[in-house]
Amino acid sequence: MLRCLLALACAGSAGASALDGDKKPVPLYTNEDLRRVSPYRDETGVSSKPAVAPAPEPASERGRGRGEEYWRREAERLRDRLRPLREHASELRFRIEEKRHQPPRRRGSFEAQTGPLERRLAALEERIREAESRFEDRARRERALPGWLR
Repeated sequence: MLRCLLALACAGSAGASALDGDKKPVPLYTNEDLRRVSPYRDETGVSSKPAVAPAPEPASERGRGRGEEYWRREAERLRDRLRPLREHASELRFRIEEKRHQPPRRRGSFEAQTGPLERRLAALEERIREAESRFEDRARRERALPGWLR
């Protein structure tokens, strides 16, 4: 019981001193203090050299220095590669429209005539989108600005 009272008395006095507003004094450093410790600054590790050389930069990191000229040239190459595919898609669209305006030869034959063309067109457009998406992903990973790809 005596121990409990003693513990409460100690806790109360510690809490009271904290409530009194007593704060620890903040250390004040002057220029004289800095001059006094400056000869020992190398002991803090400021001038130390790493024991092991830094690891070589990964191959994916090396290409990040590519600039606007490179990405504009790559975008133009992609457009050149996709131009025949786009032209073929345009021809397929034209043929589908032609078939739509022709009178059907048999009943239900319109879908039979345009179905294969529309499937080929959808596959071709998907190939174009995939190629563009892969290029944009690569450019984004290598931090190319979007304006460089136009």
